[in-house]
Amino acid sequence: MITAKEFRALALSFPEAAEAPHFDRASFRVRGKIFATIAPDGKSGMLKLDLDAHEALLRAEPETFFSFGGWSRTGATGVHFARMKKALFRDLLAQAFGNVASGKRRAQRPARGARGTTK
Repeated sequence: MITAKEFRALALSFPEAAEAPHFDRASFRVRGKIFATIAPDGKSGMLKLDLDAHEALLRAEPETFFSFGGWSRTGATGVHFARMKKALFRDLLAQAFGNVASGKRRAQRPARGARGTTK
């Protein structure tokens, strides 16, 4: 089990991570892009995962993870805090942060230059 307080502390421990409101949720962002949120009741949240991880988690642990409908097409993966294992949560939050942070860096690369350059 994790708590909203633990979620918040870990999310804010990443470089450049910041908390900001997102409708009725607390969102955690890197360079303005959301990688995680906490629901208003503090009992669930969202992690921005890749689609393969999202689908695998929903199949493997449907009591822990849930879909956000259309938002899940972009990797929004719901998590029930009471059922979440701390070690797995830490790994998944790091993945969510990395997915958003690395995507933002790619988007900021200059349009000109050598093709095929990788990270």
